[in-house]
Amino acid sequence: MKVATVDLETYWAVGHSLTKMSPIKYCMHPETEIISCAFKFGNDPTVVIFGEQNVKDYCASVDWSQYMVIGHNLSGFDSMILAWRLGVEPKLWGCTLAMARPIHAKDVGLSLAKLVAHYGLGAKNQTVLHNTKGRHLCDFTAEEIDDMRTYNAMDVDQCYGLFQILHTKFRDILGHRGCVDELRLIDMTIRMLIEPVFDVDADLLTTTLADEDERKQAMLVHTATVMGVREDGVTDEVAATAALTLLASAAKFAEFLRTLGVDVPTKVSPSDPEKQIPALAKTDEAFLALQEHDDPLVATAASARLDAKSTILQTRIQAFLAASVAHPSHKMPMPLKYYGADTTGRWSGWGYNPQNLPRVKGAPSDALRNSLLAPSGHKVVVADLSGIELRVNHFLWQVPSSMERYKADPEKADLYKDFASALYSVPYDSVTKEQRQVGKVAHLGLGFGAGHIAFQKVAKLMGGVTLTEKESRNIVDQWRDMYSEIKKGWRKCHAALPTIMNGNTRAGLDPWGLVFPVPEGLQTPKGLIRYPDLREEDSEDPEDDHTEFVYGHGRNKARIYAGKIDENIVQHLARCVIADNALSVKKLINLNPALMVHDELVYVVPEDESQIVLDTVQSVMRTPPAWWPELITWSEGDISDSYGGAKK
Repeated sequence: MKVATVDLETYWAVGHSLTKMSPIKYCMHPETEIISCAFKFGNDPTVVIFGEQNVKDYCASVDWSQYMVIGHNLSGFDSMILAWRLGVEPKLWGCTLAMARPIHAKDVGLSLAKLVAHYGLGAKNQTVLHNTKGRHLCDFTAEEIDDMRTYNAMDVDQCYGLFQILHTKFRDILGHRGCVDELRLIDMTIRMLIEPVFDVDADLLTTTLADEDERKQAMLVHTATVMGVREDGVTDEVAATAALTLLASAAKFAEFLRTLGVDVPTKVSPSDPEKQIPALAKTDEAFLALQEHDDPLVATAASARLDAKSTILQTRIQAFLAASVAHPSHKMPMPLKYYGADTTGRWSGWGYNPQNLPRVKGAPSDALRNSLLAPSGHKVVVADLSGIELRVNHFLWQVPSSMERYKADPEKADLYKDFASALYSVPYDSVTKEQRQVGKVAHLGLGFGAGHIAFQKVAKLMGGVTLTEKESRNIVDQWRDMYSEIKKGWRKCHAALPTIMNGNTRAGLDPWGLVFPVPEGLQTPKGLIRYPDLREEDSEDPEDDHTEFVYGHGRNKARIYAGKIDENIVQHLARCVIADNALSVKKLINLNPALMVHDELVYVVPEDESQIVLDTVQSVMRTPPAWWPELITWSEGDISDSYGGAKK
């Protein structure tokens, strides 16, 4: 396939840049001017075109259907301008930043400057960018145009060289077929962004936003009265402002708690290890516990602070509305990162993160999912892999009871009820909803090595189940006895760490021979789980005199241990299954997903084809992967007029 490397330079200023607005908004903003664009077709000399209309005319003269278009951060920026403003429609989209993510996210970094320096492809001189900040092309001097031509051309040349290196690495790790598949997955990811198909129910979003604003205003007015911060004769608006001022400030809220005789919880300051600050964030357990304080005023105040500071729903609604307006057809782009979870390979969202839309039936946040509509004459088709991570973990370590359950009934096998039945000594069919919830939390919380303290917290957070320390210990012990093969698997995971460090490749880690320790991490049938610069260090816990395994450096430094390795393997293999599913659907019926959400594929198709598409997708999902034919998978699916409707 022919390769065309492309790089854009655009107008930017202090208040008009990717640091000040979303890439989607920036790309379609009328003030965003294309200064220049560099093109390199294969290994031919690079061409740099100046002026937006000239670039558009040049793009119109190229038969893009013959090319794979690559660029650095094409998946998060350039592709939107190329597709939406310049009409570029290549055979495939590529992105060297995306390709670098599974290889270098934890060591070198992902910027073009760092990557080209790492591979000896030259240095980047960004002087011209700083010199022309806040200026349109008409304001450039002749010298600055020459400098920009040189800079733009160098970016493309370096990107092309980087692509060749990363393409070779992909092929070495994955083989030819695997390399092609992953490049197609990058293309698929980019198309979910630049070829959106969802209509947006703007009226629903606008109404929900107004209702949420009104609800919060009423909450603040009530809180001002209850907390005694509302002065006589002031308006509701002034009272709400006073309440918000008190609730939003950690220092002011801490002082309020002290007036009530409450010992304010504290934590070590992240900027000064010797300083204690109030622990009043939504992630602080001690603060969350205040919502159940014996004093109803303290409980009310804590809940009000949490509510006042939670603006996720409002922010997302505003982002949804802005994104849909930005796109030329007012469709809803789906911004995803290929290999966003850079250790396991799973996709992640960016911007308003369509992979993490709240789903609480009947809650205002449901409006986000419900606002994503199929266009007239179309339907939304949703199918997901049923409990894929649970299945992978139990098949990976060959748990006999679990494997038999899935073999006997791949659709209705319920390991949550299985464990609850054993835990409570009741017949399977007599397990209550509450007991099954404990079983579910146990599987999800204990499957990757969590102990009784962590399980207590998970049970409370995920299942609303309050356990004593003794109860938690008993559940943990019983789960590990019942699924002892997984516990043995953790030991094998731990034993793999010295093997990776010493650079010795030995027998497969798991009974199937799917995962092998190699010098860089763990080789799987579909990729490499990397632990760059794996080493032993003294524990950072001053009360622990043992060493621990870590990898990466700086912000990317991470501790690795048996349960985490198991989790990495399971999530990686689950990712490989859903990726294969998406590729198979593409091959069978030439259909790209409108959205991928963890273990779920979402399509928007003509109404008269919706059932055929659903049947095809589910058939694919219920077929074991060729590289692990013993794995038993299942799929559930639905058809609706909206994404939310198909997820009820």
